[in-house]
Amino acid sequence: MPSFLRRHRTESDDALVRRFRTGDEAAFAEIVSRYETALTRYARQMLRRRSADTAGDVVQDVLLRAYRSLSADDRPMLLRPWLYRIAHNRCLDELRVAQPAELGEELDIAPTLSTAEQAEGNERMRLLLADIESLPERQRSALVIREMGGLSYDEIAAALDVTVPAVKSLLVRARVGLAEAAQARAAAERRALAPAALPAPA
Repeated sequence: MPSFLRRHRTESDDALVRRFRTGDEAAFAEIVSRYETALTRYARQMLRRRSADTAGDVVQDVLLRAYRSLSADDRPMLLRPWLYRIAHNRCLDELRVAQPAELGEELDIAPTLSTAEQAEGNERMRLLLADIESLPERQRSALVIREMGGLSYDEIAAALDVTVPAVKSLLVRARVGLAEAAQARAAAERRALAPAALPAPA
C-alpha cells in the first residue's frame, strides 16, 4: 500500500481537517470515505418513510455543507459529532417539509434461513423499526446515533446540542419505550390467542 494511503488511514480527524484547510483536497476525500456510509445509515433510519434516494441526497447535502463550512471557517471542532449534528438537522428539515412515500422493507436476512424463518425475522425487524420510528424525535436520534454510529456520550451530546446526562436519559427512555412496546404487543397477542370464556350454564 502506498505510504500516503497508510498515512490517511491512520490520521486523526483533526489532522485531516487541518490538511484540508491548507488546501489538500485528498484530505476531504478521506473524510468522505470515513463517514459517508455511517451517515447514510443514520439518515436511512431517520427517514424510513421517504423515497429510497432521500437519505443519499441528504448525506450529499451534509457533505457539501461540511466542505463549504470547513473551507470558510478555521475554528476547531470535533468532526464526527459535528457531521452528525448537520445530518440530524438536515433529517429534521426533510421530515418537516417532505411528503412520506410508501416503502417496502429492505432487510438483509441470511439466505440459509428457511422461508418461515425469513418471514419471522422480517416481521421482527419490521416491528422493531416501527417501534423505533414511533419514539420521540430526540430519543430516536440518540438511539440511532449510539447504536448505528457508535458515538460516545460526549459526541452524541455535541451532535444533539444537549448535555451528557440528557443523552443518557434519552437513551434510557428510548430503550424503556422499545421494551414497553414489545411487552404491550406480546400481551395483546396472548389476549388474542386466549380461548374465549364459556358462557355460564343456565
